Amino acid sequence: MRSEDEMVAYALEAPTALLRYLPELLADLEELGSDAEAIAGAIDDLDPTISTTVVDLGCGKGAVAVEVAEKLNLKVCGIDLFEPFMESCKELAESRGGDVLGALDQTVSVIRQYVKTGGYIVISDGFIKDGGSSDFAGFEQYADHDTMIARLTACGDTLLHEIIEVDICDGNEGELITARAKAIATRRPEIAADVLNYAETQVAEYEYIEGNFVSAIWVLKRTQ
Repeated sequence: MRSEDEMVAYALEAPTALLRYLPELLADLEELGSDAEAIAGAIDDLDPTISTTVVDLGCGKGAVAVEVAEKLNLKVCGIDLFEPFMESCKELAESRGGDVLGALDQTVSVIRQYVKTGGYIVISDGFIKDGGSSDFAGFEQYADHDTMIARLTACGDTLLHEIIEVDICDGNEGELITARAKAIATRRPEIAADVLNYAETQVAEYEYIEGNFVSAIWVLKRTQ
């Protein structure tokens, strides 16, 4: 079984040895791949009440959690295994007047089985576009649109809404990470190879996503 650090490193596509440098490497990326405004809009379309609680699993730096709390005035529980990101999440929440809950002792197992019947699950992910390939490290589990929808609803839940996201990447994420990596490599030559390789991998992933992947937000209703 993976250790906590190994799970975090796997999720962030980095060697475990680079975990301490990830806050700096990703310092310029607030949303880390998710469109906070679009997700908040999808939740708003569900007409939540003031008593609604939203759980943001894998909340990262808190962009989505804070956007939902701020714009919809809802209580949001943010859960992430990477403590530096939780600190960033709390700082962002405080700077924008929101409360964010979450701790390392909470786990990623709180998705469907902790959603009551009639509750909602909002997933920000995607699928392989027509003619695209899943032959890229970390994307092997992805498939075409129909297959991904079948997987999403395999437990009998209802797909209520789908938002196809356009231009999810701003186009300069790779440049920002590379600049940070070069600064770290200059300062810490003993890890230069690892940190520069990480940056190269991220640039390659952004290029792959642009040519092969479609980002989407899916809203599911638990029916049983």
